[in-house]
Amino acid sequence: MDNINVFSDYNMLVLTRIGLSIFFGFMLGFEREITGKFAGLRTHILVCTGACVFTILSIYGFKMQEEVGFVGTNDPARIAAQIITGIGFIGAGTVMRSGTNILGITTAATLWICAAVGMACGTGEFVIAATATVSTMAILILIRIFEKKVIRQRISHYRNFEIKLSTSIKNIDKLNAIIEKNFEKILKYDKKVLNGTDLKINLNVVTNVNLYSINEIFAQLECLNSLEVQEVYE
Repeated sequence: MDNINVFSDYNMLVLTRIGLSIFFGFMLGFEREITGKFAGLRTHILVCTGACVFTILSIYGFKMQEEVGFVGTNDPARIAAQIITGIGFIGAGTVMRSGTNILGITTAATLWICAAVGMACGTGEFVIAATATVSTMAILILIRIFEKKVIRQRISHYRNFEIKLSTSIKNIDKLNAIIEKNFEKILKYDKKVLNGTDLKINLNVVTNVNLYSINEIFAQLECLNSLEVQEVYE
């Protein structure tokens, strides 16, 4: 049995490609990790490294050796093509629905590009891998800043809230003034008087005011017996 030369050109090539895939996967995963996303450092490193290993195997692992009696052709694209399909299952696991909001799509897309970076490392296209990694990090970081500084200041995100409260009937005029001042779109406004002194309100509004601010709005009322605010998901 021939001795294995760890420092052979082939082994060094493999180690270099896998090592860089780990590094690039770390860079992409670090951004997701510090922003508290579902898939962080370990997931991105494993995806990038796995894609790299599969790509190396597809290129070097299945060559037919004519000298030992096998005749055939090497098809390096076959396994690589399945990486694109397979990464969809992992990406789908990061996408979650919360009411009308869909969360995790950006993380799924990052895992997708992470697999592409791993494949680039596996084929030895280190310039492509490095460019894709740096570009992806720039997009994730700079576009987030742009969204916060520019887009979100110009676009109001309206949500539907159901507000239930109980107060004294003497606050009816003040309550109407508060509602008229703070809520432009009112979907439902039900009033009921109990025992001749207590006023119960069931209110549905569409507003860009957050839940904390709604609580602050109605805190102006005297003798506020109860207040319940919840977002309505359609």
